[in-house]
Amino acid sequence: ERFFDGVQFINSCMEAYAKVVGDESDRVVKDPGSFVEEYTSKLTEEQKEMLRKMYEVRGDIITGLGANKRAAVDYQCAQKLGAELKDKVAQAEAKTKEKKASGKVPVTVLTGFLGSGKTTLLNHILKEFHGKRIAVIENEFGEVGIDDSLIEAGPLTTEENIIEMNNGCICCTVRGDLIAGLKKMMKNSIKNGKPLDGVIIETTGLADPAPVAQTFFADDYVQQKMHLD
Repeated sequence: ERFFDGVQFINSCMEAYAKVVGDESDRVVKDPGSFVEEYTSKLTEEQKEMLRKMYEVRGDIITGLGANKRAAVDYQCAQKLGAELKDKVAQAEAKTKEKKASGKVPVTVLTGFLGSGKTTLLNHILKEFHGKRIAVIENEFGEVGIDDSLIEAGPLTTEENIIEMNNGCICCTVRGDLIAGLKKMMKNSIKNGKPLDGVIIETTGLADPAPVAQTFFADDYVQQKMHLD
């Protein structure tokens, strides 16, 4: 839990920092590469040092959450600002490769403001023949994001709240325990011999998606079978 609190705290600090140096967006956290590229030449040495430390600290915190792929990005940004973090970058990249080799299903938590393209993305995943078997989970807090006519037009099989689409993807609405929903989906995929390539959890209706992410540290079965991407 302290890692989640830490991420939110460092994110707030970094966003406040960005505003001080003239950026009103959230790129400093969500698109760090472009932020560093644009602002490095505009910052004083003191400002660079502060930003370098924040990226390194953020990398350390999200490493604690198991988000090694993203941690590597933050460490690389810190390096561009003068840090010597080759070992941390190498460790984060190695752990990312280990996760890929572990056979665990990668899970992405999807959130964003109204109009950011979440519905378009989800409906594309459920409709197009992209060759991936992806489960899309809408939790009880979410907007009505999935195209109802799409689901009505294309299910192959339906089991309670799990609908399989024509392209092999799965749509599931969870109105209770997310852990129970994830377990059921994983066990069904194993039982039917149809392994998942990934899971996307839509959390639009939540102001803070951290409780959803915490799910992956609260249950042994989920930890064994899945990992946060």
